[in-house]
Amino acid sequence: MLSLKENIKEQLFLSPDAKILRLVDKIFNFAIGCEAEEIYFEPRGKNLAVNFRAGGELIDTLVLPGKAEQAVLDGIKSMAGLNDEPRNHPRGSFKKDYLGYKIIFSLNVHDTEAGERIIVNLRKEKFELLGLGRLGFDARALAAVKKILLAGRGLVAVISNDEAARTSVLYGLLNFIKNSELNIATVEEEPAADLSGINQSRINPRAGFSRGSAVNALRRQDIDAAMISEIGDRETAEAAFHLAAAAHLVMAGVAAPDFSAALNFFQDLGAPLSLFSVSAKLAINVTMADKNCPYCLARRKISAAGLARLEKKLALAELLPRLKQDKIISGKINHPADLVFYQSRGCPRCHNSARAGKIGIFEVLEITPAVKDLIKTGHFSALSREFGKQGAYSQSEDALIKALGGLIPLEPVLKLFN
Repeated sequence: MLSLKENIKEQLFLSPDAKILRLVDKIFNFAIGCEAEEIYFEPRGKNLAVNFRAGGELIDTLVLPGKAEQAVLDGIKSMAGLNDEPRNHPRGSFKKDYLGYKIIFSLNVHDTEAGERIIVNLRKEKFELLGLGRLGFDARALAAVKKILLAGRGLVAVISNDEAARTSVLYGLLNFIKNSELNIATVEEEPAADLSGINQSRINPRAGFSRGSAVNALRRQDIDAAMISEIGDRETAEAAFHLAAAAHLVMAGVAAPDFSAALNFFQDLGAPLSLFSVSAKLAINVTMADKNCPYCLARRKISAAGLARLEKKLALAELLPRLKQDKIISGKINHPADLVFYQSRGCPRCHNSARAGKIGIFEVLEITPAVKDLIKTGHFSALSREFGKQGAYSQSEDALIKALGGLIPLEPVLKLFN
């Protein structure tokens, strides 16, 4: 299989008289096919480096000759209508049709010592609103989430350093609860999608409409449920906790790597953890991983080094009986070395990217009296033991299960143990 770098070089092989916009268009098409989130056009000496960020990884893609540098940069700016803009942090955007949907390309151009640098962000114009069942929750976690949502009160914290992951889950929760009988409101920086029947509000700090003031305003309204895209300051945290404590359902994003870090964050803000304990019902830790393309999936045995890392972090010998009991693996597997994983090879249907969208890797923790006691005493590091006590899988275990099922490649699992 050709590497991404070899593939793009092959696709970008053009005759000397080819139009520069055709070259740029091919770069953009390949980036979309690889599900890249960003493209970096960066001057490097006498050349122009083109790098992709896909699946959270920066991929060194190709280098264009310096003689094409300015023409390529001018071509990109022309597509975004930036030709007449001053060279002082101009921003622009344009849309491109691709396989029946539109991609929005947002440009950020700025000067460096080496020359002009352009960062292009890619996103679908239409946000893909996923049902809870498609986000990646296992059966037990899905049941716990639905139970809390149907109860219709308390705080559900969606925790991740990845804004896109938080947004996908929060909108999935909204999609599950929305109906004509509920008064639902949101507080967001930028709504990812228009949701009929839901009152979506966009914050405007310059006009005095901050997240905190917006959430406090909801406390004076007759709402049943609220979604807050991010709790990032003390005012918002306290308002969200009070709103949830007053028998409202509040779904809120928190930028943190895990539940323990989120609690430390609240503590650093000076937000009362006692009020959080009263209002909180569920913590959802999530990270997104690339899904394997199902059309070019192949079996893959784990290396000895990879197996050693898994055994060290996951205590596989102890985990195997539980995986058997839950019918995740065959009863014939008696040793970690017998585990089989899967890796997509790349094919025309996935544009040789080996990927087919994203899926969430989750930890779902119910805020039980035992969890509240740990929060009260400040023993946040001990919270990880509660997942097992609740019959839940940890995030690393959930990643392993998805890898064993062929949903994701092995690499994201190993990265969780770095």
